Amino acid sequence: MTDTHKKAAVLPIKLEEGKTQEELLAKCATDGIAGNAFLTMMYSTGAGLSQGDELGALCGQLQASIDRTKSGSIGQAEELLTAQATSLNAIYVECARRAAVNIGHYPDTVETYLRLALKAQAQCRTTLESLAEIKNPRAVAFVKQANIANGHQQVNNGVPAGEPMPTSTREETKITPVELLEDKSGNVARLDARAPGKAGRSDPAMETVGAVHGTANGRGKGSGVA
Repeated sequence: MTDTHKKAAVLPIKLEEGKTQEELLAKCATDGIAGNAFLTMMYSTGAGLSQGDELGALCGQLQASIDRTKSGSIGQAEELLTAQATSLNAIYVECARRAAVNIGHYPDTVETYLRLALKAQAQCRTTLESLAEIKNPRAVAFVKQANIANGHQQVNNGVPAGEPMPTSTREETKITPVELLEDKSGNVARLDARAPGKAGRSDPAMETVGAVHGTANGRGKGSGVA
């Protein structure tokens, strides 16, 4: 008979001076090393890569990987991403193969496998892009922003936000009221249509005809111009 009993995963914890066992257990539960090592062991058992009792060894290996990453080494990250991209490509090939087998017979099954194949392909591409980004980081350019505006703009140097502007600055920025312009050519006296116009160039001597009152001239006939 084969032994079907699984071995218990035991994590040995070394007591430190000045710390209680509860504090050490809390540290193991929150630092992420023990928890992720346990998950790695669980998923690796089904693949035959773990016997289910090497939790302490996995914690030590994971801590060593973290130390290498802290020191600036990216070797393990490159290995992981390359291996994962290879696995994703294998998933893509298998799903695409199953879709091809069912073409012409089971359209729904073909669509399902093709969706899985394309998802694996997209994730494989993303993984390779991440690997390329790690090996060849993009250059970061810091561009100083220039304040460019159309037309005139007022710059208040040395005036904190929320404080009133100095009196001298306000006086320099007074706005002149809009006045009626006069045409120097003599054709149009003013832009105001209600203002009387000047004589034209054809007869400079002619002046504007005065007002004529009908009651003072008999039947309302105006006197002629001499």
